[in-house]
Amino acid sequence: MERKSTLSSPGSSLESVDHSQPQLLHRYLTRENVQHLHQLFDQRKQLLPDELRAELFVLTGVRFSDEEFETLFMKINTDRDNFCQWDELISYLILGFHNDDPLAVQESLDLPISLDMSVKLGRQTYPVIKIEYSPMVSYDGTVNWSQGFWATSTQEAVINFWKRDWKHEKTGKAFSVDLKRAKTWILDTAVLPDLNYFCVACLEHELRIYDIIGSGFTLKIIVNRIPNPINALKYHFSASTRSKLIMGDYKGVLRVVEFYPERKEPFKFDAASTVTRLSFRDLLNGSYPQMECVDYGRLLPDIVRQLQFVEPTYSFLACSENDPLAPSGSRKKLYTSVIIQHLTKLDKITKIKVPKGVTCFAYDHVKDFLVTGGPDGELRMWDIRRPENPVASLSGHNAGVVFMFLQDGSQKIYSMDTKKIVKIWDVLNRILIQTYSQFSTTLYKTVPACAYYNDLNRELVIGANKVLSAPCCPKIPLEVTDGESHTQPISVLLYNPLFKVLISCGLDSYIIVWDHTMNRKLTIITDAHTQVVNGLLEQVQITAACFDPKLQLLLTGARDGTLKVWNFNSGSCMSSMSIQEGCEVTAVFWEPTSILAMGWNHAVVEFPVGTTGMDFPRGIDWQKLHSDDILCASVTHSEPKAIATCSYTGEIVFWLMETGQPYQRFNAAKPQQKIPVNAMTTKIGKPKRRSRMSVFMPQEQLRQRRLTRIVMPVKAEQLRQLTIHELLFLESRPMHPEVGTLLSSLDTGVIQVYSHHVDGGFLGSFNAVHMAGDRVVSMTTDPYNKFLFTGSYLGYVKTWLLEGYL
Repeated sequence: MERKSTLSSPGSSLESVDHSQPQLLHRYLTRENVQHLHQLFDQRKQLLPDELRAELFVLTGVRFSDEEFETLFMKINTDRDNFCQWDELISYLILGFHNDDPLAVQESLDLPISLDMSVKLGRQTYPVIKIEYSPMVSYDGTVNWSQGFWATSTQEAVINFWKRDWKHEKTGKAFSVDLKRAKTWILDTAVLPDLNYFCVACLEHELRIYDIIGSGFTLKIIVNRIPNPINALKYHFSASTRSKLIMGDYKGVLRVVEFYPERKEPFKFDAASTVTRLSFRDLLNGSYPQMECVDYGRLLPDIVRQLQFVEPTYSFLACSENDPLAPSGSRKKLYTSVIIQHLTKLDKITKIKVPKGVTCFAYDHVKDFLVTGGPDGELRMWDIRRPENPVASLSGHNAGVVFMFLQDGSQKIYSMDTKKIVKIWDVLNRILIQTYSQFSTTLYKTVPACAYYNDLNRELVIGANKVLSAPCCPKIPLEVTDGESHTQPISVLLYNPLFKVLISCGLDSYIIVWDHTMNRKLTIITDAHTQVVNGLLEQVQITAACFDPKLQLLLTGARDGTLKVWNFNSGSCMSSMSIQEGCEVTAVFWEPTSILAMGWNHAVVEFPVGTTGMDFPRGIDWQKLHSDDILCASVTHSEPKAIATCSYTGEIVFWLMETGQPYQRFNAAKPQQKIPVNAMTTKIGKPKRRSRMSVFMPQEQLRQRRLTRIVMPVKAEQLRQLTIHELLFLESRPMHPEVGTLLSSLDTGVIQVYSHHVDGGFLGSFNAVHMAGDRVVSMTTDPYNKFLFTGSYLGYVKTWLLEGYL
């Protein structure tokens, strides 16, 4: 294929074009080319393949080979009428740009919280109001987040410390050392990992700092006479800046304390007392050189709810709700709800005003992206460079939002409300991805919950009367696996030689089109088959699939008996039909004049192909000769065309494809004996919905490997019903009574050989497994039927020489 120039963009060079993928037409056309084609289609409405090929050559200088352009035109011509229309061409270009989007490659099929939550701590004596994880800091300043401890605080001043695996380590009680009748009421706590201290803010207008080295919990310093109780604490430490403790009180006043441990001991103690006491005024005046406090004044109208320090910009964020006790006339006024204050440049401040205020926020300093949540239950997204109005709003919570965090480069927002409902949002598309309600059903409704997001393990920890956790999009351990393509087992895997793509269908009702050369997803069809159960939309497992004779469309069958026709390049559903409600589809075949589908309905259903090739009249049931569910089938296209079907009880029936008439019938338990076609051993009625599991669901008795095998008497073995798991026609072999043309695998591990000739029958068998309890579940052969490839239930793949056998 020759390319004279590239028009991906004006002035681009030849080397910028991908010569290996000519079907990527969107990379060669410029905006001017597309506009020219639009004008051409306005004049001529539609183009023939040769006309489109000539226009593309004139515009782009790209010369396609006959095979390349034929494949390209089939992808564009979704109507399959041999004419190209404008909507088909522009849709193909849009799909090409969508497939080039890196977000489409990284798209995950799992919900953000797909695993069940785990209970870290059972019912607690006192409800937990704060959960925090502290890393281990070495003497040289090295921070190790994989080694650390958890700290849980209660309002009753009981502090518990836990190991990383949530095993109890020690308990501390932050009671007042003074003789006071009132008990201590904790408002907030903070761990100081680099100093090995624990800070407690209480309702008694005090700030208490405890030494937590080893197994101790010793009070070291008390800062008293604070004007207003401190409600929010945030500690930040790093090797490049001073350690800082940011404080916000009940009146909206913000203060920052910086620590200088190298000036003296971390804290200077009075020799006559084990506890150092200092007033807040002395701290502001600099009486203690180990700590310096800066008061920024009242920047918020009410109680400070959350704090965060941003090291790259050397600033901090704080938020508060509006004063609920304010006069009714002033409630309509917008007050400052979020501030971004620089530590040294006091005039460098950003103010954001939100109705009713802000309870929590999440901030990404790289993108200047801020998300706020408050009592109104609405999430607002902000660009802090334009703080006047939010960029967008997300509605969905029915209660006030109390906690949130960002994930994956601010692509997802996790938010939790007072009802303990967690919602996950897609920032780019501004849609709700998932609503997770398991926390609300496990924790007490009347007990407020606190939360902590562990970025190391990507785990959300919720605390109230219990401590629970749930993984949030856990990372894939690349040293163990490359990840999972589907969220549930794959039921069908097909290769399309026309478009050179792989298509996988799973029990999760996903259809994925893969470019196996680039190891990437091209198209993802989610919720391919669904049904409404008790008012809820549920996914239905895909159990069978095949291509149309032209390899342009995909036919899928599901466990509920539905069939759907897909344009897998665009992901659109073209048609839908059903064999019978509630009957699993186990095999489908698309012939030039009809579609054949079968399953738990005991019969083959034929859907004639309409005049347009896309309309399918009502299905016609063939004669019912199976007394049980049809599990598998196989088709041979050598003349005369035939189809073989088998049931759960081991019945094998041969049918003529053109007429749908049965001409031979056998039973795997007694293969030498032919059964009259019209003779029924049991009365066939309407198939009932039974408790039998799907053929794609592993049965419990098959999971357990049998160590020994019971040898049954020959007569008893012949009476036993044998299930057939796979059928395979050997199409290159001649149709002759003495030539084996059909292979069937039994659940005993034996493969039987039959001739599908009208005078043929059972010819022989061989054992295809070497372990008791194993069986062949998949078979295929080369085009000349010289070799047979088998895959067993226990994972063994074997190659057999078929040439000259029967």
